[in-house]
Amino acid sequence: MAALAEHGSSATFLNLIMKTPWLLPRLSSVSDFIFKPLSESWLDIKTDPGAVYLLLRYSDAHADTDFPACLENARPAVSESVLSLLRMGFSLDATLVSNDSLVNALCRAAIASEIACITGKVSSELAWVGALFFDFKSLAKNHIQEQTDNATLMRQYGLPVWLRLVNLLSGKDGLEIATAAGLHPYLGEILLIADQYSRDGQAGKSLSVRQWEKKLKYPGLLDKIDVGAIVNKWFGGNIRTFVNSKRKTPESVIAESLQFAMDSIHENRLIQSRDNVESEAYKAALQNQIQSGSQRLHDMKLQSVVELAGGAGHEFNNPLAVIQGQSQFILARMDDLEIEETREKLKDSLESIVRQAKRINLILRNLMQFARPNVPAPSNLECKGIVETVIEKLEDWASEKKVMLSPVDGELFNCSIFADPYQARTILENVTRNGIEAAGIGGWVRIGLENSGSGQILLFVEDSGPGPASEDVANLFDPFFSGRQAGRGQGLGLSVAWRLIKLNKGNISFVLPSGFKPTRFVISFPMNELSALNFSEQSASDFHEAIIKAA
Repeated sequence: MAALAEHGSSATFLNLIMKTPWLLPRLSSVSDFIFKPLSESWLDIKTDPGAVYLLLRYSDAHADTDFPACLENARPAVSESVLSLLRMGFSLDATLVSNDSLVNALCRAAIASEIACITGKVSSELAWVGALFFDFKSLAKNHIQEQTDNATLMRQYGLPVWLRLVNLLSGKDGLEIATAAGLHPYLGEILLIADQYSRDGQAGKSLSVRQWEKKLKYPGLLDKIDVGAIVNKWFGGNIRTFVNSKRKTPESVIAESLQFAMDSIHENRLIQSRDNVESEAYKAALQNQIQSGSQRLHDMKLQSVVELAGGAGHEFNNPLAVIQGQSQFILARMDDLEIEETREKLKDSLESIVRQAKRINLILRNLMQFARPNVPAPSNLECKGIVETVIEKLEDWASEKKVMLSPVDGELFNCSIFADPYQARTILENVTRNGIEAAGIGGWVRIGLENSGSGQILLFVEDSGPGPASEDVANLFDPFFSGRQAGRGQGLGLSVAWRLIKLNKGNISFVLPSGFKPTRFVISFPMNELSALNFSEQSASDFHEAIIKAA
């Protein structure tokens, strides 16, 4: 392509991006401009400097061409670059452009676009793109050397000549110099006015701004510029909120978008120019982005729990201790009351307060255990001993619930696992408690064990309960999930079990009941220290798939 001839090879560009990866597009933009026509996705893409930059970088667009149609020819080269970036593991939804710089650029672009619409002197899209990169260096703030000038940076990143001329506007006599060098007529005045208004909503009072208005030959223009109305039109009232929403787009939404794109590649063969190998490469790269995005989402949620637990634990525990202590103090002196009827009523109420206080205390302990568990101290443990300890601890409670709790007979209980003793018991206990809650009156819960044959020992807890709805399975271990079926997933027990098993290099999976098979949780522990060292998230994923297939 001509653009590649002017700006250098794709390899050179990728080397540049690898050294200074600050202007990457949003992942949602990548999905849009690869799998949708620009005519459909341009409104969203043009708010993403990284995406616009890629399209400009590989297009033959100049100031007199039709935007965004002129960028359509860049899509094959952009696809090549994006595929390479994805293969190299770049997180394309983590642009390093600062919020302040992006807010200023978008405000300037919206105002310039509106002025272009009012005057009709240039296309609104040309004005938008010019304003977006008006101060290119500011977008690279904190990621380049201070002495690097705008002109050098724009040339280094291969921006088209007409945009490099835009850079001249901010210098002394910039408008005259840029116009003489060939800048599109009237574009300079529009961008300068927009820049001033983006800095000061009352810029119309400035003498220089009125002089630029005069050069535009559009009397009364400044009276028609309402920055508040423009910002509301383009960004819903607040640019910073708009920018934050784009940066914090839920990973699940991005994942769904990319999953759709992958399905389209597979089923509809949207990338007609690529052979099967290239299509599979796209699918693999996008799948990696989906998996890493899901992990980042969970990490964000986990961090929220950590922050909540750290502050709330102390805040709640102090008044809770007072409530519990004072209630117990009064209970100990109930015999001092002379009227027996009053004594019995107060006693029942106080005992209820103590019970509920203990319940809250347990929830807080679980929350703290989920957020800040102790570092595991693994050792070799006999499975039989762990199972017997958990059953002994819970059998009285199960009897109260009228649920039969028992082990599944078998010689495999004579094997051992490699895990932290206390955490291993907590994992099994929490999952078993969940089963007892779910089984209901007259139900049963069984604990069994089997050897996976791959360095992992599989403990299973199955119950006679109905199981959650299939659409809720993905959220069973999520402490934020509130759509639980009655009697299953109460409190943070499953969340704590999930957290602890991950720390012990194992995994936990849920299998929906089918046919005559019961509801079942399967917990995998390393068989020995070597198995723990060889554990990876990929093996955990393979384990989960194997469990689902076995069901």
